[in-house]
Amino acid sequence: SDAFPFGDPKLGKKVLEEKCSGCHVARFGGDGSGMFTRANRKPASAQSLLAWVQRCNANVRTGLNGEEEQSVAAYLNEAYYKFK
Repeated sequence: SDAFPFGDPKLGKKVLEEKCSGCHVARFGGDGSGMFTRANRKPASAQSLLAWVQRCNANVRTGLNGEEEQSVAAYLNEAYYKFK
């Protein structure tokens, strides 16, 4: 994605499923994707989306490296947000 030139959406989807979805499912039910579609909690830009991924990584201590953070953001952007 142009918004995340250092991210790989395919890797991001895999990382999200392996390291993030368990908590998202526990908090939001279903497959956890409800977290990304809340009308009052959507990121306003590609930069804020990446900041959310980074903050979640730090707060939950998932241990993602920079490439994985970029890739998760790239996947979420491709799947939900469509920032350019």
